[in-house]
Amino acid sequence: MLNNQDPTTAPAASHPERPVLKGKFEREKHIQYFKRTLQMLPEPYASMDTQRMTLGMFALGGLELLGVLEETVSEANRKDWVEWIYSQQRIPDDSSDKESSSESREALYGFGGPFSGIPFQDRSEPKTNQGCECGVHKTVYDTAHITVTYTALLLLVLLGDDLSRVAKEPILRSLRKLQQPSGCFIPCVTDYEPDLRFMYCAAAISRILNDWSGFDRPSALQYIRECQTYDHGFSQSPQQEAHGGSAYCAVATLGLLGGEAFEDLKTLARNAREGKDEEAFEQRKLRTGFVDKEGTRRWCLQRQTTGFQGRIGKPTDTCYSFWIGGAVAALGSMDLVNYECNRGFLMETQNKHIGGFGKWVDTFPDVLHSYMGIAALSLMGEPGILPLDPLLNISRRMEERLYTQTVFWRNTA
Repeated sequence: MLNNQDPTTAPAASHPERPVLKGKFEREKHIQYFKRTLQMLPEPYASMDTQRMTLGMFALGGLELLGVLEETVSEANRKDWVEWIYSQQRIPDDSSDKESSSESREALYGFGGPFSGIPFQDRSEPKTNQGCECGVHKTVYDTAHITVTYTALLLLVLLGDDLSRVAKEPILRSLRKLQQPSGCFIPCVTDYEPDLRFMYCAAAISRILNDWSGFDRPSALQYIRECQTYDHGFSQSPQQEAHGGSAYCAVATLGLLGGEAFEDLKTLARNAREGKDEEAFEQRKLRTGFVDKEGTRRWCLQRQTTGFQGRIGKPTDTCYSFWIGGAVAALGSMDLVNYECNRGFLMETQNKHIGGFGKWVDTFPDVLHSYMGIAALSLMGEPGILPLDPLLNISRRMEERLYTQTVFWRNTA
């Protein structure tokens, strides 16, 4: 879901941009595209077998944004999806408490990919030994993944589940183990790859669970500040190139943290020089997430050509209309986006015959770019698409469901 979307085979960025075309939004064809995606995927997706959860989120999330999830996916099918998702949950096995509580196993818990070889049991079958538990027959390699946990939780909300079977405490214990001394997170215990993608997933998980005890805020903010580059974008890790996906992850994380985390050092320093908040400056600067928020806004807006590019000098790409657009929306600056140009580019990358969106103009659609194209249009208020919350990347009505109908939120004041 959050992988770099700029392969070396991209068309040359020096090619002149095509003229803006208004075009028709092929809503019905996109609905059919996502419905087909839920039934069968073409052969190139075989290598993504362990990412079924994320692919499911794109397809079901696309139908939700198009406002047809409940009418296109039957109640029985939605319940089957819920049972399958819970079958991928890794939680401690009560019969092996001693082993489960060991430090080496604390980062195993959450939701993982369907790669453990455990057969899925239909919800009508007896609810014993569904493979939901990290028992003695499991290994460290049969572990949860932070991105899959994020997408699984989103899917459960989309499908109307109240999250009552989510193992909250084991997930929070895992987050604490996955956060590194630098403040960033790794995706799972077997993969040391710390960057802002997994920081965002940890923040989103914490918001969904309404519990930030697995997220060390000061060290995370320090890491985010270190990732802000000289040109005020954000890189995946410190001292790397600014990237559109990283910008979204940083800005959305800070938006989820809220409060002083969404302030910037530049403004605090200016206020201190002017005699405002001078005494509090040293303490408050550690609680801010941006070095220069206005610079980040400018960097994001400068990525628009017709649609948006992910990096300086790269071609315009469908997914960055969401990654950059989502960051701009979180910054409250969508009014500064040229909607006509952005929409015109997206109308060119949509497939007018079978639905879906491709990465570039005249490329075959895929489920990731199809979802991102719909999400980007939602941010611009496209008719026929539900409004999107740019921080959690779910429709506004699903956001309301999260806060009113799930066990971690509905009893809070």
